Amino acid sequence: MSGDTDVLAIAICAAVISLTLWITFAVARRSRSADGFFAAGRSISSWQNGFAISGEFISAGSFLGTTGLIFYKGVDGTVILFTSVISFIPVLLLLAEKMRNIGKYTIGDVLVFRTEARRVRVAVALSTVATGTFVLLAQLVAAGTLLESIAGIPFWMSVLVAGTLMAVYVFVGGMVATTWVQVIKSSILAILAAVIALGVLAKFGFSLPLLFSSATDHAVEGDAIFTPGVIFGDGGTLNLLSYALTFALGTAGMAHILIRFFTVPEAGTARRSLGWTVALCSMFYLIVVLMGYGAAALLGANGAEKVGPGGNLAAPVLVTELGGGAGTVGGSLALALVSAVAFASIVAVVAGVVISAAGTFARDVWPSLVRPRTTSGSTATEVDEDRQARVARYGAVVFSIFAIGITLLIGDDTNITYFMGMAFMVAGSAHLPALVLSLSWRRFTAVGAVWGILTGLVSTIVTLMLTDALWMGSGPAPLGIQLPVIITLPLSLFACVVGSLLSERAADRDHDDEKFAEMIVRAETGIGAESASTH
Repeated sequence: MSGDTDVLAIAICAAVISLTLWITFAVARRSRSADGFFAAGRSISSWQNGFAISGEFISAGSFLGTTGLIFYKGVDGTVILFTSVISFIPVLLLLAEKMRNIGKYTIGDVLVFRTEARRVRVAVALSTVATGTFVLLAQLVAAGTLLESIAGIPFWMSVLVAGTLMAVYVFVGGMVATTWVQVIKSSILAILAAVIALGVLAKFGFSLPLLFSSATDHAVEGDAIFTPGVIFGDGGTLNLLSYALTFALGTAGMAHILIRFFTVPEAGTARRSLGWTVALCSMFYLIVVLMGYGAAALLGANGAEKVGPGGNLAAPVLVTELGGGAGTVGGSLALALVSAVAFASIVAVVAGVVISAAGTFARDVWPSLVRPRTTSGSTATEVDEDRQARVARYGAVVFSIFAIGITLLIGDDTNITYFMGMAFMVAGSAHLPALVLSLSWRRFTAVGAVWGILTGLVSTIVTLMLTDALWMGSGPAPLGIQLPVIITLPLSLFACVVGSLLSERAADRDHDDEKFAEMIVRAETGIGAESASTH
């Protein structure tokens, strides 16, 4: 792709971003209170929340990264997509309604309902920031690569623009703006992707066998694109299994996904929103599969140079080809539209991650550093939450600067789907065991929560450093599994159980039993849960 400045692409990107910024400032008034900033006043309907959650998944990681993954490696990328859809099953059965009834704004609120321990909040904050960092790396790398290749804007400037926009969305509009930006982005991207899929099918007479046959004949890997485990080299099927489990279980621990269940008025709405999410994601992922194999068939092995070593530009190059090729009016217009919507998608996702990380710091860490102040006519809790919202706004700015700096250091050569895999691995290992046990096991304790969360986080980082992607030593990496969640998740679960059993005290058993009983009643009935805002 040309590195020359593409005025049309820049203009359409500016138009889409201007629309989202207008929405952000229009709803700013609704985000002034803590309830409005963190939970959108608990006023989000099921379809709105479903579109917003879908927006977190229908992102650069799937639209750009996975299209490129299928272009290069075929069926492995397809497996990853559909395990992502399956991942909503544990969220629905184990977490969604219970978290809505028990929690308030963050995962930490759920975990401390029983334990009432601040150290649990600190541990959750560490793992949430780590998860958010990996997600932001994926999205900002995509933003930089996209604008650099399509519009001729330097990588560093593209990353800076995306990072600044995500800070503005959160600082000004909070959860309300972030939700509406996701809704609009999901709608536009889904429509555009459907049009692209129809364009791909039209090239092959709407015959799937012909499309797949052509992909086999022209793909970089040839027949191997329909062989599971190709992407993982010598690791083969075991690698594919671990990768699939990472995406299937990681969703249930992703903080920026789970906090969206606090934005709805009641638990039933949380359940229905997942129905919208599964429907939208399933449709979109089917389209991404068509795009990936369509790129392999239409671009062929010679297209590898155009899509880049990470494959992150496979979708834009495919669209250009469908529009008539590079240099044509149709190709330029199609490319500009895809670039604009993809960039808006990236910024919307990073805004959701930033509000999650900033909210976690403000709710789970900051109160431990300062004493809450009171003013005349206000309760300590009300003042504390209002101040937490202000801290979260400025925390969003700091976290955005941090993410920009890290992204500029790592560059743009890694497929962004792998960064997303790292994020899902941290979330599934550090958060999922603690959340499930907290909601279901009577003997679970604060020590068990801290041990489990930190074990999941540390083991994830250590094992990732021993894989091919991050190994810095000489010779082959010690671990052949790229995302070793099959090691880290059991370790976290074991630490949760052992920590709880060793710290359990007979003197506290009656209080623990009462708190567990209260939690069960609240989780199943909603009695005592935060209700929708009335102001």
